Amino acid sequence: MIKNPLVSVIMPLHGRPEFVEEAIESVVNQTYSNIELILVDDNGVDTKDQVETQNKLSRFVGGRVRYIPNKVNIGVSSTRNKGAHESSGEYITFLDDDDVYYSYKVEVQLKEMQDRCLDVSVCSFDRFDSEGEVECRSAIQPKLECVQDFLFKKASPHAPAIMFKRDVFFDTGGFDVNLSYREDRMLVASALVKGWRLGSVGKPLFNYRVHSGFRLSKKKFSSKEINEIYEVVERKEGELKGHLSPREIEKLELVSSYKKLGLLYNSECRIPFSLMSRVLMLSVKNKKTKTALRGVLRFFKAMTYS
Repeated sequence: MIKNPLVSVIMPLHGRPEFVEEAIESVVNQTYSNIELILVDDNGVDTKDQVETQNKLSRFVGGRVRYIPNKVNIGVSSTRNKGAHESSGEYITFLDDDDVYYSYKVEVQLKEMQDRCLDVSVCSFDRFDSEGEVECRSAIQPKLECVQDFLFKKASPHAPAIMFKRDVFFDTGGFDVNLSYREDRMLVASALVKGWRLGSVGKPLFNYRVHSGFRLSKKKFSSKEINEIYEVVERKEGELKGHLSPREIEKLELVSSYKKLGLLYNSECRIPFSLMSRVLMLSVKNKKTKTALRGVLRFFKAMTYS
């Protein structure tokens, strides 16, 4: 094991130049020094946001901070993958351009991985608003030691929370370029499918910015997009069913169906009767009365959507 391995931090940039400097400073001021920062600008060359972003980060570029502009917008998953391919680190982690690492993020997460011989690590995080005020809703990761932990406990594997061994990241195939929702969760699922060892860090190691502006991953979709997303999600989760008992498979089907219903609802799309019926049936079988009631209420409320 290399004592002080190089860690690559991949930062996709798109549409939020006002936050870029704070994000970069949180990486270059880490207590762990053997870091390279790969900035991949997905605004598209010569666009207003690209020019403004490049001007703001120009003072950082050089040495172990590299700036790579995409000619055109290619999406967050492709941009993160591109950054990983351009990197050289034995470990790879990520930061979105509006979030902020705590100064000890890389040091603590790397030590956890090395001490516990982990292949993939998911750390906890705090939430803060655009004014920098920390919110009370910290996301504390549960203990993640097996497939069941990942699927059924309240894990929040946002991209900045994840650290990979380099060879493990590439063995998973990287982020699925067909996804703009749950792409980070499916990346960790891919590692589990391959049999790599997963662990979590209970201490918050970065701040996730909560704001109403543009986010790298979409939050609202059309019905067609949601169906396409869940084709990928269900295929990936289906690959994990070999680790589950029949009862756990039913539980997974409930969780997945209810999340799909919720995404349709939050995207102000009509909810198919067949999906609501499936959530209701699985909720009853799994004795989840509140889930059944919420599903039915959302179904009827979604009937008012145009």
